[in-house]
Amino acid sequence: MNNLFAAKLLQNLRNKKGNKGFTLIELLVVVIIIGVLAAVALPNLLGQVSKGRQAEAKTNLGALNRAQQTNRLEKATFANITNANFPVKVTGQYYDFTGGQDDGGFSGVMTGIAKTQYENDVLDYAAGVAYFEGTINAAICEETAINAADQDVTDNGDGTVTCVGNPVN
Repeated sequence: MNNLFAAKLLQNLRNKKGNKGFTLIELLVVVIIIGVLAAVALPNLLGQVSKGRQAEAKTNLGALNRAQQTNRLEKATFANITNANFPVKVTGQYYDFTGGQDDGGFSGVMTGIAKTQYENDVLDYAAGVAYFEGTINAAICEETAINAADQDVTDNGDGTVTCVGNPVN
């Protein structure tokens, strides 16, 4: 009988499948690592989304600046960007664009203000073009912080344009 018990034991051990899977500790370590990675990556991701949205304002205001320069050279005046004859039409998903002639035709000032649902996520922008004695200068400025409302462009009267907020290169 002892031989029968040993044979059954050996047969049982041979047919037994090993434990497969992860221990609770291993799963807990994986969850903690994923949590730390998510905590580090999420703010960076949100920052990149804002930068992408702000690129709309920079691109459109750059196009408006060039269109104002073209309009000034062709028609000897700056124009309102909503004018039907203005060479560029811009519509924004994240920004509303306004502006036109300022200072008796010697400069054009445009703004890109974030739409209400995005105003706490992105910076506002302003752009300006100035003409003086055959020279045209342009600048794009952004506010220093979200909702600071300090983006503005100043025509210095000598053909130079100065940013009140941060200049965009």
